[in-house]
Amino acid sequence: MQGKAKFAARGGFKALAAALGALALAFAATGWGLASQLDEAQARVSAAVQKAFYETCELTEAMGVNLRKLQVASEAGQIQRLLGEIARESQGASGNLAMLPMGEEAIASTIKFINQAGDFAETLSVRLASGGAIGDADYATIAALSERAAQFSGEMAALLERVERGEVALDGSSAAGVESLYPLSSPAGEYPTLLYDGPFSDGAQGGAFKALEGLETVSAEQAQANLAAFFDGAEDIRLVGEASAPVETYEFELTSHGYPISAGVTKQGGRVLYALSDADVTEARYTAEELLDTARAFLVERGFGPMEMSYYSRFDGILTVNYAAVQDGVTLYPDLVKVQVSMRDGTIVGLETGNYLRNHVARELPEPALTADEAAARLGAQLRSLSTRLCVIPVGSGEALCYEIRATDGADTFLSYIDAQTGAERELMQVVSDGGGTLVM
Repeated sequence: MQGKAKFAARGGFKALAAALGALALAFAATGWGLASQLDEAQARVSAAVQKAFYETCELTEAMGVNLRKLQVASEAGQIQRLLGEIARESQGASGNLAMLPMGEEAIASTIKFINQAGDFAETLSVRLASGGAIGDADYATIAALSERAAQFSGEMAALLERVERGEVALDGSSAAGVESLYPLSSPAGEYPTLLYDGPFSDGAQGGAFKALEGLETVSAEQAQANLAAFFDGAEDIRLVGEASAPVETYEFELTSHGYPISAGVTKQGGRVLYALSDADVTEARYTAEELLDTARAFLVERGFGPMEMSYYSRFDGILTVNYAAVQDGVTLYPDLVKVQVSMRDGTIVGLETGNYLRNHVARELPEPALTADEAAARLGAQLRSLSTRLCVIPVGSGEALCYEIRATDGADTFLSYIDAQTGAERELMQVVSDGGGTLVM
């Protein structure tokens, strides 16, 4: 669904890559005649090059994250998964770098570095699969790679800003030539870190919408009335179409407190599936902390029940907050709702409830077989527990009751998810705080 995709696409390399891919398709539909076809071809090549650049940023970010996780992971299965992801990300980044028209020599050192990281991960993976172990020398190499990745993060962010401002060209045709494309053209190529907007924010994307089961189908008029009641100050609501993916919806446009909003309401049950605004909000009169309670109260007043804030981010005057449903004190991460608030005046301007509507039902939560202290004892030797709470996380097509353990190695903060029944480490995430908010990856 276009609206939902636009909501999820605020910020990040992935959104930029997707937008550029769409731009290439748009160019392909415009040409008539030979001159137009030539322009079209040039535009598609340009868009493909930029898409390869943004995807390189994304993949190398992910490599950096997984290298950092590898330093503190304790369970063999978790380590194998991280090594496999690093190898795949290395392969993808190398393929995208090969598409950049800079010349192989100009970026040979960067490609070599990325390939070596992937080869290193594959070698360790094969060794573990054969019954071997990761030694102290291997961990020293992992630490060195992770440190270099952190350095590369800042350098690639600076390069991205220069590319977006038009100061450098990805083909090295700027006045300074390929030197302007540092760090891609640097012999000290490293890689950065990809930020996600909260634990399990993608959730389980398939299957039926459990929260809608048994509800009656509503008319377009009833859906419009539900939308008017949902948004305070809603005006000029008009039906603009219908959609069938990921679930059948009526699509509307409206204005709320001066903000133009597009919204989708499910035909079954008449629930708001998404809402988004393209309004430019650059002025921030409120802080994030001042608006977190506003966003939670909005959800509670509209029947979402107890909600626990997961993480939040700020982008262009818009605060995006993830909230997870809570049952009997247990945080239900599959039941996530994203809310967007204007930091100019506190108006709710965006919403995404797909995970919540897909997963929210009352659970029969089992009694944990492990205590919180026993779960914390399963942490890697380098980690020290800071806090522990019970939660439900998505695992494949199912769910698992886990202890979410906030821990530190003295330098960074991590979230380890220990299965409350088996003691297995189901997931490991790193917490990152920056000027845009507090996020995990």
